[in-house]
Amino acid sequence: MFKRVSSLVCCSMLLSVAADARPLAEESGWSATINLNVGYVSGQNQFSTDDDNKITKDLNNNGQSSSSVIVYPLVRVDYTTEDLKNQFFLGNSRENLGRAQFQYELGYTRALSDRSKITAAYFPELPFMNDTWSDPYDTNVARQETDENYQGGRIRYEAIADGPLTLEYAYAKRTVDNEQSGVALFGANSSEAQALNRNADLHRVIAETFVPLSRKWFLSPALLYTTAKADGSANDFDQYALRLNSLYRSGQHLFTVNAEYGQTKYSGSNPVFDNQTQKDDKISLFAIYVYQQPFGWENAMFNILGGYNDTDSNITFYDSKGGIAAFGFGYKF
Repeated sequence: MFKRVSSLVCCSMLLSVAADARPLAEESGWSATINLNVGYVSGQNQFSTDDDNKITKDLNNNGQSSSSVIVYPLVRVDYTTEDLKNQFFLGNSRENLGRAQFQYELGYTRALSDRSKITAAYFPELPFMNDTWSDPYDTNVARQETDENYQGGRIRYEAIADGPLTLEYAYAKRTVDNEQSGVALFGANSSEAQALNRNADLHRVIAETFVPLSRKWFLSPALLYTTAKADGSANDFDQYALRLNSLYRSGQHLFTVNAEYGQTKYSGSNPVFDNQTQKDDKISLFAIYVYQQPFGWENAMFNILGGYNDTDSNITFYDSKGGIAAFGFGYKF
Protein backbone atom coordinates (compact mmCIF):
# COMPACT_ATOMS: atom_id res chain seq x y z
CA MET A 1 0.00 0.00 0.00
CA PHE A 2 2.80 2.42 0.83
CA LYS A 3 5.37 1.04 -1.61
CA ARG A 4 7.81 3.64 -2.96
CA VAL A 5 7.38 2.69 -6.65
CA SER A 6 5.31 -0.13 -8.09
CA SER A 7 3.95 -0.89 -11.54
CA LEU A 8 1.21 -2.90 -9.85
CA VAL A 9 -0.06 0.26 -8.22
CA CYS A 10 -0.80 1.51 -11.69
CA CYS A 11 -2.51 -1.73 -12.64
CA SER A 12 -4.84 -1.54 -9.69
CA MET A 13 -6.99 1.06 -11.40
CA LEU A 14 -8.00 -1.40 -14.09
CA LEU A 15 -11.03 -2.55 -12.11
CA SER A 16 -12.03 1.00 -11.29
CA VAL A 17 -15.76 1.62 -11.10
CA ALA A 18 -16.95 4.51 -8.94
CA ALA A 19 -18.26 3.25 -5.62
CA ASP A 20 -19.54 6.54 -4.22
CA ALA A 21 -23.25 6.53 -3.34
CA ARG A 22 -23.71 2.99 -4.70
CA PRO A 23 -25.55 0.21 -2.85
CA LEU A 24 -23.44 -2.67 -1.60
CA ALA A 25 -25.03 -4.98 -4.16
CA GLU A 26 -28.12 -5.21 -6.36
CA GLU A 27 -29.08 -8.56 -4.84
CA SER A 28 -28.04 -10.79 -1.97
CA GLY A 29 -25.76 -13.81 -2.17
CA TRP A 30 -22.44 -14.49 -3.83
CA SER A 31 -20.88 -12.52 -6.66
CA ALA A 32 -17.43 -12.25 -8.20
CA THR A 33 -15.60 -9.93 -10.57
CA ILE A 34 -12.48 -10.80 -12.54
CA ASN A 35 -10.47 -8.47 -14.72
CA LEU A 36 -7.59 -9.62 -16.95
CA ASN A 37 -5.16 -6.98 -18.12
CA VAL A 38 -2.30 -6.79 -20.58
CA GLY A 39 0.00 -3.80 -20.51
CA TYR A 40 3.38 -2.19 -20.96
CA VAL A 41 5.27 -0.59 -18.10
CA SER A 42 8.47 1.43 -18.10
CA GLY A 43 10.43 3.22 -15.45
CA GLN A 44 13.70 4.31 -13.94
CA ASN A 45 14.59 3.98 -10.27
CA GLN A 46 17.32 2.42 -8.17
CA PHE A 47 14.93 0.07 -6.37
CA SER A 48 13.70 -1.65 -9.53
CA THR A 49 14.91 -5.26 -9.54
CA ASP A 50 15.03 -5.48 -13.32
CA ASP A 51 18.08 -7.38 -14.60
CA ASP A 52 19.42 -4.24 -16.31
CA ASN A 53 19.44 -2.52 -12.92
CA LYS A 54 21.34 -5.18 -10.94
CA ILE A 55 24.66 -3.33 -11.06
CA THR A 56 25.05 0.35 -10.32
CA LYS A 57 28.49 1.86 -10.89
CA ASP A 58 28.02 4.62 -8.34
CA LEU A 59 25.40 6.18 -6.07
CA ASN A 60 25.10 9.44 -8.01
CA ASN A 61 22.43 8.21 -10.44
CA ASN A 62 18.85 6.97 -10.24
CA GLY A 63 19.30 3.61 -11.94
CA GLN A 64 18.82 2.21 -15.41
CA SER A 65 15.66 2.55 -17.48
CA SER A 66 13.65 -0.65 -17.84
CA SER A 67 10.46 -1.77 -19.52
CA SER A 68 8.38 -4.92 -19.73
CA VAL A 69 5.07 -6.41 -20.82
CA ILE A 70 2.76 -7.45 -17.98
CA VAL A 71 -0.25 -9.75 -17.77
CA TYR A 72 -2.18 -9.28 -14.57
CA PRO A 73 -5.54 -10.48 -13.18
CA LEU A 74 -7.62 -8.67 -10.55
CA VAL A 75 -10.28 -10.55 -8.60
CA ARG A 76 -12.96 -9.75 -6.03
CA VAL A 77 -15.45 -12.15 -4.39
CA ASP A 78 -18.42 -10.82 -2.35
CA TYR A 79 -21.13 -12.24 -0.16
CA THR A 80 -24.05 -9.89 0.61
CA THR A 81 -26.71 -10.66 3.20
CA GLU A 82 -30.43 -10.70 2.37
CA ASP A 83 -31.05 -7.22 3.79
CA LEU A 84 -28.30 -5.83 1.49
CA LYS A 85 -26.72 -4.08 4.49
CA ASN A 86 -23.79 -6.41 5.16
CA GLN A 87 -21.12 -7.52 2.75
CA PHE A 88 -18.07 -9.74 3.21
CA PHE A 89 -15.38 -9.55 0.54
CA LEU A 90 -12.05 -11.00 -0.54
CA GLY A 91 -9.86 -9.35 -3.14
CA ASN A 92 -9.48 -5.80 -4.37
CA SER A 93 -11.55 -3.09 -2.68
CA ARG A 94 -13.41 -0.82 -5.07
CA GLU A 95 -12.60 2.39 -3.20
CA ASN A 96 -8.87 1.58 -3.40
CA LEU A 97 -8.93 0.54 -7.05
CA GLY A 98 -10.53 3.79 -8.12
CA ARG A 99 -7.75 5.74 -6.40
CA ALA A 100 -4.71 3.88 -7.73
CA GLN A 101 -4.04 1.83 -4.58
CA PHE A 102 -3.22 -1.84 -4.91
CA GLN A 103 -3.82 -4.46 -2.24
CA TYR A 104 -5.71 -7.70 -1.70
CA GLU A 105 -7.95 -7.62 1.35
CA LEU A 106 -10.26 -9.67 3.50
CA GLY A 107 -12.95 -7.32 4.77
CA TYR A 108 -16.46 -6.42 5.84
CA THR A 109 -18.71 -3.49 4.92
CA ARG A 110 -21.82 -2.38 6.82
CA ALA A 111 -24.29 -0.04 5.10
CA LEU A 112 -25.68 2.44 7.66
CA SER A 113 -27.94 4.20 5.15
CA ASP A 114 -28.27 4.66 1.39
CA ARG A 115 -24.94 6.54 1.33
CA SER A 116 -23.16 6.03 4.63
CA LYS A 117 -21.13 2.85 5.21
CA ILE A 118 -18.26 1.54 7.31
CA THR A 119 -15.58 -0.82 6.01
CA ALA A 120 -12.98 -2.73 8.02
CA ALA A 121 -10.37 -4.75 6.16
CA TYR A 122 -7.17 -6.72 6.70
CA PHE A 123 -4.48 -7.09 4.06
CA PRO A 124 -1.96 -9.93 4.51
CA GLU A 125 1.60 -10.37 3.37
CA LEU A 126 1.65 -11.68 -0.19
CA PRO A 127 4.91 -13.50 -1.02
CA PHE A 128 6.57 -12.68 -4.35
CA MET A 129 4.36 -9.62 -4.94
CA ASN A 130 6.99 -6.97 -4.06
CA ASP A 131 10.74 -7.21 -4.23
CA THR A 132 13.68 -4.87 -3.67
CA TRP A 133 17.45 -4.97 -3.29
CA SER A 134 18.82 -6.46 -0.10
CA ASP A 135 21.50 -3.73 -0.12
CA PRO A 136 20.59 -1.04 -2.67
CA TYR A 137 23.83 0.85 -1.94
CA ASP A 138 26.15 -1.95 -3.08
CA THR A 139 28.13 -0.79 -6.14
CA ASN A 140 29.94 -2.53 -9.02
CA VAL A 141 28.54 -5.97 -8.08
CA ALA A 142 25.24 -7.69 -8.81
CA ARG A 143 22.81 -6.66 -6.09
CA GLN A 144 20.77 -9.41 -4.46
CA GLU A 145 16.95 -9.44 -4.54
CA THR A 146 14.79 -9.92 -1.47
CA ASP A 147 11.06 -9.78 -0.68
CA GLU A 148 9.49 -6.58 0.64
CA ASN A 149 6.22 -7.36 2.43
CA TYR A 150 3.34 -5.27 3.78
CA GLN A 151 0.72 -6.39 6.28
CA GLY A 152 -1.93 -4.37 8.06
CA GLY A 153 -5.49 -3.13 8.03
CA ARG A 154 -7.73 -0.14 7.56
CA ILE A 155 -11.08 1.26 8.62
CA ARG A 156 -13.11 3.60 6.44
CA TYR A 157 -16.24 5.61 7.33
CA GLU A 158 -17.80 6.74 4.08
CA ALA A 159 -20.29 9.62 3.76
CA ILE A 160 -20.39 10.29 7.51
CA ALA A 161 -23.98 11.00 8.64
CA ASP A 162 -24.97 10.99 4.94
CA GLY A 163 -22.77 14.02 4.40
CA PRO A 164 -19.94 14.58 1.90
CA LEU A 165 -17.07 13.72 4.29
CA THR A 166 -15.24 10.37 4.33
CA LEU A 167 -12.48 9.46 6.79
CA GLU A 168 -10.07 6.55 6.62
CA TYR A 169 -7.23 5.26 8.78
CA ALA A 170 -4.77 2.58 7.67
CA TYR A 171 -1.83 0.83 9.29
CA ALA A 172 0.84 -1.24 7.58
CA LYS A 173 3.97 -3.02 8.75
CA ARG A 174 6.76 -3.12 6.18
CA THR A 175 9.25 -5.98 6.37
CA VAL A 176 12.31 -6.41 4.17
CA ASP A 177 13.22 -10.09 4.47
CA ASN A 178 17.00 -9.86 4.09
CA GLU A 179 17.65 -6.26 5.08
CA GLN A 180 21.32 -5.46 4.41
CA SER A 181 21.17 -1.75 3.59
CA GLY A 182 24.57 -0.13 4.00
CA VAL A 183 26.34 -3.34 5.05
CA ALA A 184 28.75 -3.25 2.09
CA LEU A 185 29.69 0.35 2.88
CA PHE A 186 29.78 0.40 6.67
CA GLY A 187 29.71 -3.17 8.01
CA ALA A 188 26.89 -5.27 9.41
CA ASN A 189 26.94 -4.01 13.00
CA SER A 190 27.72 -0.36 12.30
CA SER A 191 25.49 2.46 13.49
CA GLU A 192 25.31 3.69 9.90
CA ALA A 193 23.85 0.40 8.63
CA GLN A 194 21.37 0.36 11.51
CA ALA A 195 20.22 3.87 10.55
CA LEU A 196 19.38 2.60 7.04
CA ASN A 197 17.09 -0.24 8.15
CA ARG A 198 13.85 -0.06 6.13
CA ASN A 199 11.58 -2.20 8.34
CA ALA A 200 8.89 0.16 9.56
CA ASP A 201 5.42 0.82 10.96
CA LEU A 202 3.35 3.11 8.73
CA HIS A 203 0.18 5.02 9.52
CA ARG A 204 -2.05 6.88 7.06
CA VAL A 205 -5.04 9.18 7.60
CA ILE A 206 -7.25 10.28 4.70
CA ALA A 207 -9.94 12.97 4.67
CA GLU A 208 -12.00 12.90 1.48
CA THR A 209 -15.09 14.61 0.17
CA PHE A 210 -17.46 14.14 -2.76
CA VAL A 211 -18.52 17.05 -4.99
CA PRO A 212 -21.16 16.53 -7.71
CA LEU A 213 -20.69 19.07 -10.52
CA SER A 214 -23.58 17.68 -12.58
CA ARG A 215 -25.54 14.45 -12.91
CA LYS A 216 -22.66 13.00 -14.95
CA TRP A 217 -19.51 14.66 -13.57
CA PHE A 218 -18.14 14.28 -10.04
CA LEU A 219 -15.03 15.36 -8.15
CA SER A 220 -13.50 13.74 -5.09
CA PRO A 221 -10.68 15.77 -3.51
CA ALA A 222 -8.72 14.31 -0.58
CA LEU A 223 -5.96 15.17 1.87
CA LEU A 224 -3.57 12.41 2.94
CA TYR A 225 -1.07 12.24 5.77
CA THR A 226 1.33 9.31 6.12
CA THR A 227 3.99 8.81 8.76
CA ALA A 228 6.60 6.07 9.09
CA LYS A 229 8.54 5.00 12.16
CA ALA A 230 11.36 2.82 10.85
CA ASP A 231 13.92 0.66 12.58
CA GLY A 232 16.49 2.91 10.90
CA SER A 233 16.22 6.63 11.65
CA ALA A 234 17.13 7.62 8.06
CA ASN A 235 13.81 6.09 6.91
CA ASP A 236 11.49 7.91 9.33
CA PHE A 237 9.29 10.27 7.37
CA ASP A 238 6.16 12.40 7.23
CA GLN A 239 4.28 12.68 3.94
CA TYR A 240 1.56 15.16 2.99
CA ALA A 241 -0.39 14.74 -0.22
CA LEU A 242 -3.31 16.27 -2.10
CA ARG A 243 -5.34 13.99 -4.36
CA LEU A 244 -8.07 14.86 -6.84
CA ASN A 245 -10.22 12.20 -8.47
CA SER A 246 -12.57 13.20 -11.29
CA LEU A 247 -15.27 10.93 -12.70
CA TYR A 248 -17.43 11.36 -15.76
CA ARG A 249 -20.16 8.80 -16.50
CA SER A 250 -22.51 8.76 -19.48
CA GLY A 251 -24.44 5.69 -20.55
CA GLN A 252 -22.02 2.84 -21.17
CA HIS A 253 -18.99 5.13 -20.91
CA LEU A 254 -16.99 5.94 -17.78
CA PHE A 255 -13.88 8.11 -17.66
CA THR A 256 -11.89 8.84 -14.54
CA VAL A 257 -8.70 10.80 -13.84
CA ASN A 258 -6.70 10.59 -10.62
CA ALA A 259 -4.08 13.31 -9.97
CA GLU A 260 -1.90 13.52 -6.86
CA TYR A 261 0.89 15.71 -5.54
CA GLY A 262 2.80 14.84 -2.39
CA GLN A 263 5.82 15.93 -0.40
CA THR A 264 7.80 13.58 1.84
CA LYS A 265 10.18 14.86 4.51
CA TYR A 266 12.55 12.46 6.24
CA SER A 267 13.55 13.25 9.81
CA GLY A 268 16.89 11.40 10.06
CA SER A 269 20.15 12.07 8.25
CA ASN A 270 21.32 9.59 5.62
CA PRO A 271 24.90 8.39 6.23
CA VAL A 272 25.34 7.24 2.62
CA PHE A 273 24.90 10.75 1.25
CA ASP A 274 26.99 12.96 3.54
CA ASN A 275 24.31 12.87 6.25
CA GLN A 276 21.84 14.78 4.09
CA THR A 277 18.18 14.61 5.10
CA GLN A 278 16.06 13.32 2.24
CA LYS A 279 13.14 15.33 0.85
CA ASP A 280 10.95 14.15 -2.07
CA ASP A 281 8.30 15.78 -4.26
CA LYS A 282 6.05 13.40 -6.16
CA ILE A 283 3.40 13.87 -8.83
CA SER A 284 1.27 11.18 -10.42
CA LEU A 285 -1.47 11.14 -13.01
CA PHE A 286 -3.65 8.17 -14.02
CA ALA A 287 -6.55 8.02 -16.42
CA ILE A 288 -8.86 5.18 -17.35
CA TYR A 289 -11.68 4.74 -19.81
CA VAL A 290 -14.23 1.97 -19.20
CA TYR A 291 -16.75 0.78 -21.79
CA GLN A 292 -19.48 -1.18 -20.05
CA GLN A 293 -21.70 -3.87 -21.58
CA PRO A 294 -19.86 -4.19 -24.92
CA PHE A 295 -21.75 -6.09 -27.63
CA GLY A 296 -24.72 -6.15 -25.27
CA TRP A 297 -22.88 -8.32 -22.72
CA GLU A 298 -24.61 -7.11 -19.57
CA ASN A 299 -21.92 -8.03 -17.04
CA ALA A 300 -18.81 -7.27 -19.10
CA MET A 301 -16.51 -4.29 -19.56
CA PHE A 302 -13.45 -3.19 -21.53
CA ASN A 303 -10.93 -0.72 -20.11
CA ILE A 304 -7.95 1.29 -21.34
CA LEU A 305 -5.49 2.90 -18.94
CA GLY A 306 -2.55 5.27 -19.02
CA GLY A 307 -0.49 6.55 -16.11
CA TYR A 308 2.68 8.40 -15.17
CA ASN A 309 4.48 9.19 -11.92
CA ASP A 310 7.60 11.21 -11.14
CA THR A 311 9.52 11.64 -7.88
CA ASP A 312 12.08 14.44 -7.60
CA SER A 313 14.39 14.09 -4.60
CA ASN A 314 17.12 16.33 -3.24
CA ILE A 315 19.29 13.16 -3.42
CA THR A 316 19.62 11.99 -7.04
CA PHE A 317 19.76 8.32 -6.01
CA TYR A 318 16.08 8.49 -4.96
CA ASP A 319 14.75 10.16 -8.12
CA SER A 320 12.29 7.93 -9.97
CA LYS A 321 9.77 7.93 -12.78
CA GLY A 322 7.49 5.41 -14.39
CA GLY A 323 4.60 4.95 -16.78
CA ILE A 324 2.03 2.38 -17.85
CA ALA A 325 -0.37 1.71 -20.71
CA ALA A 326 -2.76 -1.22 -20.46
CA PHE A 327 -5.88 -2.84 -21.87
CA GLY A 328 -8.24 -5.09 -19.92
CA PHE A 329 -11.44 -7.09 -20.02
CA GLY A 330 -13.63 -7.66 -16.97
CA TYR A 331 -16.67 -9.77 -16.18
CA LYS A 332 -18.96 -9.97 -13.18
CA PHE A 333 -20.49 -13.33 -12.22
